Amino acid sequence: MTAPADQRRLELQVHLLGTPWVGAGGARLRLSPSAATTLALLAMAPDDGVSRTRMATQMFADCPEPVARRRLSTALWRLRTELRDTVGRDVVDSASPSRVALLPDVDVRVDAREFRDRVTPVLRQPADAMTPDMAAVLESAAESYTGSLLETNYDDWVVFERDSLANLYLAVVDHLVQYHGQRHDAAKVATYAEKAVELEPLREDLHRHVMVAYHRAGRADLASRQFELCRLALLRELGADPMPETIALHTRIMIGDGSATAGDLASLVADLERARREVRELATIVERALDAVLRLH
Repeated sequence: MTAPADQRRLELQVHLLGTPWVGAGGARLRLSPSAATTLALLAMAPDDGVSRTRMATQMFADCPEPVARRRLSTALWRLRTELRDTVGRDVVDSASPSRVALLPDVDVRVDAREFRDRVTPVLRQPADAMTPDMAAVLESAAESYTGSLLETNYDDWVVFERDSLANLYLAVVDHLVQYHGQRHDAAKVATYAEKAVELEPLREDLHRHVMVAYHRAGRADLASRQFELCRLALLRELGADPMPETIALHTRIMIGDGSATAGDLASLVADLERARREVRELATIVERALDAVLRLH
């Protein structure tokens, strides 16, 4: 579908992180949950849209494909009708029998896509190679992450995208923990450590990164407190103790004789995590060998 020549460009703001809303011209639009979900999928799709088959199976995964395609047609009709009633014009190009997209004269700002686009290039750098400008990008992005993607929707495609974005956010705050630890800023380490551990309280690697960051910031007391938070979380949720590498890291920090430098600690964490992977691989080999022996009897 081609928009009329005299039709002005339309700017849509699609907010999907936390409580979702759609805006145009400085006002929020009133859309039904069904229409909002359909628009969200189109907003997250590439600029050239998404195939009808894929969109139908994403939105109506529990239906046979012919039924899903019919339900998609109904959902698109509802979205087009509601948007036409609220903004006074068409927004969706659904004329193609194979693809669906937003019209090319519709400028869409999607907070979730912007978050992903901003942080992905920075996260390709290790935390110790980040510049202040890179850290500023991550800090701004972390501030914009106001909640999970479409947090009340549990469609398969939403859950997949939600988990992907949550993992990116976790990587952002983890990078910031390490970055500010290197710069001896215990207050900012604490700020981002709280965000990281709130999201994944049982991830010991995150706790270890926080412990190292506090040590680098000269706060062994806070590193010890972080270890205790980790220990209590594991005990409460799993009935388990921290991993040997977490305990070893805590011990090195608490020695306090100057031998546990920041470089030593980072190296220790890397060595222990590598050793853990090797032990797991060895255990797999032993289990396979044992199975082979048992099959001989």
